[in-house]
Amino acid sequence: MPKLLRNALSAQQVRHAGPGSYVDGNGLMLRVRDGGSRTWVQRLMVHGRRVDIGLGSAELVRLADARRIAADNRAVARTGGDPRRARAVTFAEAERRASTEKADIWKGGAASKTARDWRASMDAYVLPQLGRMHVGAVASADVKRVLRPLAMAGKHAVMRMAAGRIAAVLEWAEVENLREHAGSGRAAVEAVTRTLPKAAAVRHHQALHFSDVGAALAAVDGHPRIKPAVQLAIKFIALTAARGVEVRRATWDEFDFDAAIWTVPAEHMKRAREHRVPLSTGALAVLEKARGRCAGKLAFPSPKGTQMRGTMVADSLRAARIGTSAHGFRSSFKDWARHQGVDELHSEFALAHVEAKTVAAYGRDDLVELRRPVMQAWCDFIVRPGD
Repeated sequence: MPKLLRNALSAQQVRHAGPGSYVDGNGLMLRVRDGGSRTWVQRLMVHGRRVDIGLGSAELVRLADARRIAADNRAVARTGGDPRRARAVTFAEAERRASTEKADIWKGGAASKTARDWRASMDAYVLPQLGRMHVGAVASADVKRVLRPLAMAGKHAVMRMAAGRIAAVLEWAEVENLREHAGSGRAAVEAVTRTLPKAAAVRHHQALHFSDVGAALAAVDGHPRIKPAVQLAIKFIALTAARGVEVRRATWDEFDFDAAIWTVPAEHMKRAREHRVPLSTGALAVLEKARGRCAGKLAFPSPKGTQMRGTMVADSLRAARIGTSAHGFRSSFKDWARHQGVDELHSEFALAHVEAKTVAAYGRDDLVELRRPVMQAWCDFIVRPGD
């Protein structure tokens, strides 16, 4: 008969074990994921069926406590009970354990922006209402207490975010056998969101008719209330049809002047995918002026040498009484492209709107050379001769 393991692990092993599963005894195991998260799991026979019961993070539950819980669970199972019913796991506990597991797949892990956003939304909107409830008892009415005030306040994006995260916690609890019916958590959340007031129509960024962009740039040039660095940034935004934040973050090492290409790194892009911009003669001229003004890392720094704030661009456009936002230049470019009969795919690539699967279909080329004459024609349309 094989020897039964009892208290096989030490506290030091729990702290330093690499990825894998480690048996302690009484069905208790330590599971270490590739990302480093450590959780306790107990394997038991309950009503003739083998089940795995999560006992919490090893960062929060000490080895001695995990052994005590495992022994209690084993005693309940031996007498015909179900230890899953006996364990009153709160929504707050389930949320902590679910987010710990999810952190393994988030870029940057527990220190990522995703993790910070998750924590902030849970602490602000969800846990005050649901935190002390048994996770298995959370129903539609409970979810409604969280989501309805957000919808009524017009915070629809926040409401959708909170709804998705509540559903994720409830689904995790179902996988851990802490809720009765699979799918009941997401169904409860979806039932609530269908009854809530819908978001108002999307308000688009203020934009100019494409025929007015050239005059707007001329009004910006030399304007006494607009700093020269901001003038150059606005002109570059218009010429490249780039997002303002991409321009404000741009560093000199992103520009290949010989190839006339601006390679925007993935971390600066909305879709987290590298984007190449063919530079027109007008865009190159702006960069040459900007390079002559500063020797720092940023191409369009603020007067203090730091990253320019978006409000500086917005305030400057208002000062010149130009009825557009920085983002509005993208809309102007798109309207111009349609009126000029530019291939829709080319203009969508220029705006970095194309989905990853479409980019993959076109390989590494991403049509950059086909887009070059489009951007040059846009430049010729909006820049006055001699500028």
